[in-house]
Amino acid sequence: MEQAMNYAQSVAFVENAGLFGAVKNGLDNIRELLRRMGNPQDTFLSIHVAGTNGKGSVCAALDAILRQTGRKIGLFTSPYLERFTERIRIDGEEIAPETFARWANRVRTVCQEMVADGFSHPTFFELVTAICFGVFSEARVDAAVIEVGMGGRLDATNVLSPAMTVIANIGLDHTHVLGDTVEAIAREKAGIMKRGVPVVVYPQTFDTAYAQLLHCAREAGAPLYALRDAAITVEESGLAGSRYTLRYQGLDFGVLHVPLLGRMQVLNSATAVLAAALLAQQGSIPLTLEQIRAGLEAVRWPGRMELLSREPMLLLDGAHNPQGARQLAQTVRDFFPNGNAVLVTGMLRTKDAHHAAQALAGCAETILVTAPDSPKALPPADLAACYRDAGAAVQVMEDYRAALDTALQLGCAQGRPVIVTGSLYLVGAARTYLLSKDGPLASSEAKG
Repeated sequence: MEQAMNYAQSVAFVENAGLFGAVKNGLDNIRELLRRMGNPQDTFLSIHVAGTNGKGSVCAALDAILRQTGRKIGLFTSPYLERFTERIRIDGEEIAPETFARWANRVRTVCQEMVADGFSHPTFFELVTAICFGVFSEARVDAAVIEVGMGGRLDATNVLSPAMTVIANIGLDHTHVLGDTVEAIAREKAGIMKRGVPVVVYPQTFDTAYAQLLHCAREAGAPLYALRDAAITVEESGLAGSRYTLRYQGLDFGVLHVPLLGRMQVLNSATAVLAAALLAQQGSIPLTLEQIRAGLEAVRWPGRMELLSREPMLLLDGAHNPQGARQLAQTVRDFFPNGNAVLVTGMLRTKDAHHAAQALAGCAETILVTAPDSPKALPPADLAACYRDAGAAVQVMEDYRAALDTALQLGCAQGRPVIVTGSLYLVGAARTYLLSKDGPLASSEAKG
């Protein structure tokens, strides 16, 4: 009998799926894998969320709201920020490493049987998805909020029969896989729509994306609820989040508070609120207005517009594409209008660094360019060239820890805000370092 994998070995097994000849084969492989596992995805109610930017925030808000009902709620998101097990949560708590390892061993056995029967070995994300669905089924969650990994139509999570689908904001990202226009990407995201299943749509940045989503919803026979038709008034916005009113058709939510920062988080959270209300309206999950408000008040989403410290002022945001970079730049201008911010940034070579730099170059006085801890990291010199092309003066620091130390020294000495952004690999590593017992913020009262 093959020796059982421990947690570290389980993560390595999943991450190295390519070594076993893993091939993406539409949805055939994930369906076969789940069939052999007893179709665990069919044992709980699911809400399926796709989008380019903000889908994680929508998921986090939905999860926080649904947990107010006292029911057992699962949350599946990607990528992780600091720990692999962050991807799979139950009632707000990430699963134990031992639980992940146990299910990884089960899934490995099924994969070996599949390969012996002539199937391709499942891919990395198919393995993670199967483990997640197995964990949720075993835990008997009542409902789960499931974030799409990439795209939608061919994503491993698209085996669900959800009670509701949600489409967050759509922009240009993963263009080598999903298409090089927002219309093409919108079609891929719309692939999660199901006949007769309501779809809630964020007010899109691009009208062409919304038009495509509307067309796809009609083709799929999915009732579409567009947040662009809602009346939203922001009453107050600052470092404690935003207070706003929301009315949609006959629904009046009164004043809502979301503690997440930035204009886009008003819209992300309002998307989650509308989805939750419609779930209650269709009888899927009973929810009161008080529970919706309380859940929104409690939402936290580390590494995304996260104010990690006030002394010095330190903001973390995984703005890894041009659309996210523009949103971050707007938030920096809103909250730190002096223009004297210190920016620490690093990106992956698979991302559009040129246009991200164009968006962020003007929002900081000092820019420190470094590299995420990833084999896919864009060399800092290449990223620095993007910022110089945008007219910014930059300093290259290969070691991200040294870049963070320098930025915090400037922030503390001169009272300047520090922004850490780019790849979530950088933001996650920075968060771990900053809050570690030996990190620069260890003695502060900063809260993650």
